Amino acid sequence: MLIKTMAGVLVVALAAAGSAVAAECSLPPDAVAGKTVSNQCKACHAFEADKPSRPTAPTIHDVFGEKAVVRKDFPKYSEAMTMASGKGLVWTEDKIFDYLADPKAFLTKFNGTDLKNAMFFQLKDEQKRKQVIAFLKAIKGKPECN
Repeated sequence: MLIKTMAGVLVVALAAAGSAVAAECSLPPDAVAGKTVSNQCKACHAFEADKPSRPTAPTIHDVFGEKAVVRKDFPKYSEAMTMASGKGLVWTEDKIFDYLADPKAFLTKFNGTDLKNAMFFQLKDEQKRKQVIAFLKAIKGKPECN
């Protein structure tokens, strides 16, 4: 009887372990590199799907392919970002690439006017920007990835 019980416990434990493995996040190499680069963004942004926006910046887990200014739990979007959203800014690969290089210049060009912007960080390295984009694309719709 004890052996049957232990065997049953082992089967349940293995099944649970299999479920845990299935829920792990698998990222392509460029996205793994982007995850490392994005660590410098975590001072302001949260990347976890289940985390609320921080007081400093919105959660950006599912930002890729989304319209700008969609996080209802972040009420402090800048004037420039709010205007860009009203003009239909969607976070595509090209838009993120240009935005990360110089957010103020990007929003000024997109909006056609210079308004207050809250993000001052600039990621000048093109390869690193591509890696961050690969990471954002890879985690889109995958809450187990962050």
